[in-house]
Amino acid sequence: MNGRRIMSGIVLFFVLAAAIAAGSTAVEAKELSARISSRTVLVGRQIQIKGVSGAAYKSTNTSAASVDSAGRITGKKRGKCKIQVSKSGYTAKYFTITVRDNPRNPRTLPVTVSEASFKGNEPNSIWVHNNSQKGTIKRIECQYLVKEEAQRKAAVDTLGIESASVQETVTLTAQNIAPGKSKVMKMADGKDFSGQNRISEMQLKKVSLYAGDALQVYDAAKGTYSFGWGTKDTRPPQIKGLLKNGSVTGHNDAYRVYYSDRRNTYNLGKGVSAADDRDGRVKVTVDDSKVNWKKTGMYRLYFHASDKAGNKSVSWAKVQVIVPGTPESVADQALSSITRKGWSDVKKARAIYAYIRRHSSYVNNSAHRSWRDSATQGLRYQSGDCYTYYAMSRLLLTRAGIPNVMINRYPTPGGRRHFWNLVYVAGGWYHFDTTPRTRKENFCLWTDSQLWAYSSGYTFRFNNSLYPKRAKKRIS
Repeated sequence: MNGRRIMSGIVLFFVLAAAIAAGSTAVEAKELSARISSRTVLVGRQIQIKGVSGAAYKSTNTSAASVDSAGRITGKKRGKCKIQVSKSGYTAKYFTITVRDNPRNPRTLPVTVSEASFKGNEPNSIWVHNNSQKGTIKRIECQYLVKEEAQRKAAVDTLGIESASVQETVTLTAQNIAPGKSKVMKMADGKDFSGQNRISEMQLKKVSLYAGDALQVYDAAKGTYSFGWGTKDTRPPQIKGLLKNGSVTGHNDAYRVYYSDRRNTYNLGKGVSAADDRDGRVKVTVDDSKVNWKKTGMYRLYFHASDKAGNKSVSWAKVQVIVPGTPESVADQALSSITRKGWSDVKKARAIYAYIRRHSSYVNNSAHRSWRDSATQGLRYQSGDCYTYYAMSRLLLTRAGIPNVMINRYPTPGGRRHFWNLVYVAGGWYHFDTTPRTRKENFCLWTDSQLWAYSSGYTFRFNNSLYPKRAKKRIS
């Protein structure tokens, strides 16, 4: 009996102890009222933790973002991290931060201004310490307003006093400070204080920190922070599009075909753009001085771009010029009856597809002339083989201002060749095959996946390396 009472007492003791401990923990672990101005920050920008004082802050991923003792978070590199806010007697709080690229600015900050700390109170004895884990400080400049008690004979002679208070702005610098290392800061002009004057006060005015390609400036007087490029801009803009040998297919077939009678209606720079790593998108100018608009042939069209720093780029594309003749007269007559001004390229392409399907029948024809001649014959006599269908499509599409080129089957089992068109509409390249099939399928503006779903065999196989990437989004 006594044993049971003893055991009951022990159990009761532990229950009470646990309850007391739980109550004690609940009292001590108060909830922090910390809040944050945003959960997203750009590289080189800052967000602020608010609503708490006397807390300690820590970043779980210092490569992505740093946080200083005042709760200011600075984005360093695209990614995510957690910021821990802790204070004695409170439960630690975590904020998940997403860091995003800052358009037209350096994409990484190896080290931030908040990760630099200073020791010393004399211009000749101030040390700077790099608190970052991986980033090197290339150069740091600190501007101080220094107040001195000057012992100068001139002051005695002129003012009748033995000392005078003077102010002077000095700049201290240090270079190449590795992570976790310190360096003494030196006068920017190489001078130092002789010791004749007593320093009474030093007030920080500005900090300029160079790291990677970035320059960060902290204006202590205003309490503002700015971020930008800290290196000279020597990189020219990058011109993109169907350029150089990429402006033609593997069959030396130009992606851009222009008619001489419509020279003034073309946007020769369409599909070509230029972007600068610092200025963003920049203007592209077109030079057609090497193009003979009076003679059918292949020519080079030149593109120029320059950035604000004066860096220049030049590239070129192969284009085909055609002086209109009989084929174009035949095409214009057909187009006038099936298309309307102001239609989209997609609507025009569909009208051309339907016209060829309705007005042509398939016949074997091994005499493959030039695509313009074959197209003329096909439109006049309303018949032909797959090459003729490709040619008719190409003539009508090109004359309608829709870029298109020949695409052919590869490999060709038993020499059985097949031709169709690759058409550029709605910002992408699509397949366009007007040759009729027994299943009466409509191959108008199809993606690769649509073609291969129709035939998993060799019917629509081709050499991918000879053509630009096709669009993946289906046109409804």
